[in-house]
Amino acid sequence: MVRNRGARYRWWLLGVLLSLLTAGELSALSRDSEWLIRVGLERGAFGEVIYVRAQGGSLRWVNPDTGQTLLEAAEGTLWQVRLESGQLVARSSGARVSARRLHAQPVGSALLTVGTDPNRLRRYRGALEWVPRDGKLLTLNWVRLDDYLKAVLPMEMPPNFPMEALKAQAVASRSFTLKRLNRYRQWGYDLCDHAPCQVYGGVDAERPTTNQAVESTAGEVLYYNGAVLEAVYTGNCGGHTAPIELVMAGTRALEPLQGVPDTDREGKPYCNLAPNSEWRVLLTRDALQKAFPQVGAIRSLTIEEQAPSGYVARLKLVGEKATLTLTGAEFRARIGATVLRSQRFTLQPLSDGWEAIGRGSGHGAGLCQWGANGRARARQTYAEILQAYYPNTTLGKW
Repeated sequence: MVRNRGARYRWWLLGVLLSLLTAGELSALSRDSEWLIRVGLERGAFGEVIYVRAQGGSLRWVNPDTGQTLLEAAEGTLWQVRLESGQLVARSSGARVSARRLHAQPVGSALLTVGTDPNRLRRYRGALEWVPRDGKLLTLNWVRLDDYLKAVLPMEMPPNFPMEALKAQAVASRSFTLKRLNRYRQWGYDLCDHAPCQVYGGVDAERPTTNQAVESTAGEVLYYNGAVLEAVYTGNCGGHTAPIELVMAGTRALEPLQGVPDTDREGKPYCNLAPNSEWRVLLTRDALQKAFPQVGAIRSLTIEEQAPSGYVARLKLVGEKATLTLTGAEFRARIGATVLRSQRFTLQPLSDGWEAIGRGSGHGAGLCQWGANGRARARQTYAEILQAYYPNTTLGKW
């Protein structure tokens, strides 16, 4: 059952968001409650010159400090946005607008396309804004929460997964998004468009199945102790999810994220369909010395502490110059997450180093995406999947 216990939290969060806007922005952007999230397009539109074009309608140039409409531009007109003498300037072949700050807003059902290459513009829902950063312009996308999620889900989970798995991912991503809002406030936006936020691909990333998953779970989030849970998720847990405090630096133990077995009644991992679920990698002494040059020639590498689920908590690396004690997360980060696919591994001594023998891929905490795929194929509902990965949480409306 979905409980509508989040209304108070929703209004508090909306108040926080709106408190960040100037009076002009409120006038220009909040008329229909559409613009709730500011996504920094660090991967999609960050450069000295930004190109913008409206598709399927016109665009409106607005000064957000005053709410004044500066110009309404016809569909298909290509605009260049630059920073000149402290002012943002947008130019087309026959027009020019400028202000300390500029918003490009779609009119009607138009979509805005934007990028640093005029021949490879990416489509986005919502409005655009620009902020100076490191001598360049960073494009911000003002977008509704669920429109944002529609462009996130197919980038984070295969859209051909069963619908119940996609719905579970939609709820997890929505909860994660709401909990992480404002992490980038000092740079003028709420979320980035890649990890460590969520990969955000714009309209071209959307797929019918993932759009359906977002729409059918509209407004649903996970609560723990009356607050929205930061519902982290992972690609493949290898049959057991991880305690969050072991795999994410700076996090504290949290009951719904303490790690759970992810196996069926026969002990078979739900994520067994994942490619490369089991892996082996050679850690040579030379490779370890390059990763940890301060210790000198490597003498030994041992796992000092390991969770019952198999996730490495602490290792000791002994060299001729120094001895290091590292957390499992620190060790994996230094070796490389593409080398050590997860923190769930054992070590086998070899003549020239050690072989890491592991399971899973990713940090391992929270919803296991390939496990959710297996659970959905076993006819579990999205609510059952969420309860399995986030025990003692409540599914509710925000």
